Amino acid sequence: MKKWLFLFSLCYSCLALGVPIQDREIDPNALLELTAALNIPSDADLVVETQKQWLRKPGQERWEIAELSLDQKLYVLNWAADQGLFDAWKPLYQFYDKALILGATTSRMQMRLDFLKTLWNEGIRFQEIVWLTGDRPLDKRVDGLTDRCENESEAAHILWEEADLPTEMRSKPVTFIAVPMKQEGSVLKRPNTEDTIAAWLEDSPNPCRALFISDQPFCGYQFAVIKATLPEQYEFDLVGQGVDPTSHPSAAAIVLDSIARWIYTAPAQKE
Repeated sequence: MKKWLFLFSLCYSCLALGVPIQDREIDPNALLELTAALNIPSDADLVVETQKQWLRKPGQERWEIAELSLDQKLYVLNWAADQGLFDAWKPLYQFYDKALILGATTSRMQMRLDFLKTLWNEGIRFQEIVWLTGDRPLDKRVDGLTDRCENESEAAHILWEEADLPTEMRSKPVTFIAVPMKQEGSVLKRPNTEDTIAAWLEDSPNPCRALFISDQPFCGYQFAVIKATLPEQYEFDLVGQGVDPTSHPSAAAIVLDSIARWIYTAPAQKE
């Protein structure tokens, strides 16, 4: 019963907070098929069970997640492909006030900047570029530039300065939001998407039409975070480059982690 109530609410979420230009939802019937295939009981609390079974462990990064068994991996990847979770998300409008690049590993930030450049070349326009980053220490296992800088925020500066961009795009004002690491007890934790958006809102409180740049398969989760974090005066779109799921050895496990975060965040928009 709990699962069905959640799926019903997932279909009819209200827009009480940030107003999306293109609303994005998980198909509840497809989600039910996925949970059944992965042995989550039909009467289980969907949020609780997916947090328990799919979410990566506290302190663990995405690139540290172990992959699923072969049968489960193939099922999840095929399901995600059918749901378009590896396809590019493109903007609906041609003009935005601000384009905001979400922080990530250096390769993904480069991918996001390249995608923004592609959108520019396709005629999408914006008045300002904002990097939403945190002072996460770079990890040699997944990050480049480790011989030139210490953290994600510093890497964003280098990627921007060295990018080959159209002259008009290069001339746009650029702002870097760098959020410090968070002290939680005796542990330092990296800032997350919500933290960087909150810092940007403090720095730039005037409502606008915002274009957030991510990449797959993280678009859905980050869309939900943005929708739950932005005040209702803000209108936003989230876009992201599509990916080849075979390019990452833990792609299926990462998909499940992202879906667990998506459906955990979504109910906060319905209060």
